[in-house]
Amino acid sequence: MEYLILGLLLLTPMTGYELQRFIKQNLALICSSSAGSVQTALAKLEREGRIAAEEAMEGRRRKKTFSITGQGRQAFEAWVAQPMQAGKVKNMELARMFFLGLARPGQRAAAIRDYLRQMEETQTVLTALRQQLHRVQAGPLPPGCNWDEVFRFQGYTIEYGIAAAEFERQWYSRLLEELEEEE
Repeated sequence: MEYLILGLLLLTPMTGYELQRFIKQNLALICSSSAGSVQTALAKLEREGRIAAEEAMEGRRRKKTFSITGQGRQAFEAWVAQPMQAGKVKNMELARMFFLGLARPGQRAAAIRDYLRQMEETQTVLTALRQQLHRVQAGPLPPGCNWDEVFRFQGYTIEYGIAAAEFERQWYSRLLEELEEEE
C-alpha cells in the first residue's frame, strides 16, 4: 500500500480521502481500499519522512494534503525499478479449487457459476476503467509528468486485467461444462 500511495502522490498531491476514493474507484482489484489501510500507510510514510502533509482550513474543516518528499521519491524509484516477481502474485481462490473435490457436486457447480459471474463483473469494471482512462487522457493534465508514459503503463495494467478475466472465464466455463455433463 505504501508504494501505491507514493506513486499516486508522484502524480499529484492528495488528501487521505482522495487517495482512498481513487484506490476504491480505480485500483480495488489490485489492493484493499479500506480507510484504515490507507490511513495506516499514510501515518507510516509520514513518520518515515517519505511524505509531507500540509494542513489548511476549508470552511470549518481541516484539510490535510499529502505530497511526496525527495526521500519518498527515491524510495519509490528504487521499488519500481526492481524486477517484477511472479512468486508474489497469489490467487487464494485456487486454494478453494484445490479442495473443491471435498464439496458436494451441486456446490461445486454453484461456486464456479458464481465465480464466472464475478469475472464478468470484473471485466465490466475494467472496461469502464479503460474508457475512463481514455477520457482523462483527452483532458487537461497538470505539468510535471510524462503523462503519455504514465497512461501507457496504466493501460497495460487494465488490458492485462481484462485478458486475465477473459482467460479465467473461458477456463472456468469449460470446467463448468465438464461438471454439468457429469451430473
